[in-house]
Amino acid sequence: MTADSGGRHLSRDDLEKYLAGTVPAALTLPGTPYCRVIIEPGLRRIILRTPRLPEPTVDVAGLEYVTTRTVAAEGATWSELVVDHGGQGVEAYLLVSDVADLMQLRGLSFGRAVQAAMATFQDLLSNARGLTPEKQTGLYGELLFVESCLATMPPAAALDAWRGFTRHEHDFVFPGVCFEVKTTRTERRRHRISGLEQLEPIPDATLWVLSVQLTSSTPAAGRTLTELVDDIRDALGPVADRFDTMLAQVGWRDRDRPLYREALALRAPAAAYAVDDGFPVLDRSVVDAGCTRPELIVDADYTVDLTSLQPGTPPAPADRFVEGNT
Repeated sequence: MTADSGGRHLSRDDLEKYLAGTVPAALTLPGTPYCRVIIEPGLRRIILRTPRLPEPTVDVAGLEYVTTRTVAAEGATWSELVVDHGGQGVEAYLLVSDVADLMQLRGLSFGRAVQAAMATFQDLLSNARGLTPEKQTGLYGELLFVESCLATMPPAAALDAWRGFTRHEHDFVFPGVCFEVKTTRTERRRHRISGLEQLEPIPDATLWVLSVQLTSSTPAAGRTLTELVDDIRDALGPVADRFDTMLAQVGWRDRDRPLYREALALRAPAAAYAVDDGFPVLDRSVVDAGCTRPELIVDADYTVDLTSLQPGTPPAPADRFVEGNT
């Protein structure tokens, strides 16, 4: 195993080769005290090993991915920092390298070096929570529409239209038309409308609600949220990095990939509804017309059941989406 030109640590290209390998590898870093980085690709784990010294135990209680331990091997006793990175091998390697640098270049003890590095890598070390079930469902529906758009337009244009990852007027904004994607796991098309303004059309654009119904599926017939993300990344090609930035704003983290294990599929083809005079909307005008002291009503969330409402035929690119051709 070879280090990069700096003489201490692997280059990213070399590191990724070892992370993608099939056998463990070890790198002894030059300096004192002795530090060895052990990469275990099969277990998706990286370990920093250094001689055990008499010092207080490092407190990493409550952390999901990081542990410290004392092991006996090769006729000696070692302190180890173990990072189960779950696919974030580059970040894990940076963490253990930082600990080794703090020990060898700044003279910190193992315990103090681990504590100092944890402050820098707090996101990697935080407890695994992942997206809430509600956010997983909503993101899945929006990504299905992104994927459908990629079949008829350049990847950059599809990402330009997707606004659901931020607090924007609507989930998808195209010239002259906007789409609000509503996704449910229920048997009926019941959807939560967040606020009095969510279904207000923007000037010079029509507004449609795209109703997506999901259900649990077998791995052969459906996809997990992680698989859907991967499929879209592959389809985006050179703009995939931009997609990753957008996902991060939703709360997606690659280290949470193992949390999203349930395969999902469409319960029924998606349906589209024009937000017009025939659509049930609770907005500011309704509140102003029907309530006493409407100025005291700040906001309201409500649920609509669109099951009995006749769907329509939306303009492109949603026309393809509601035909079940995703």
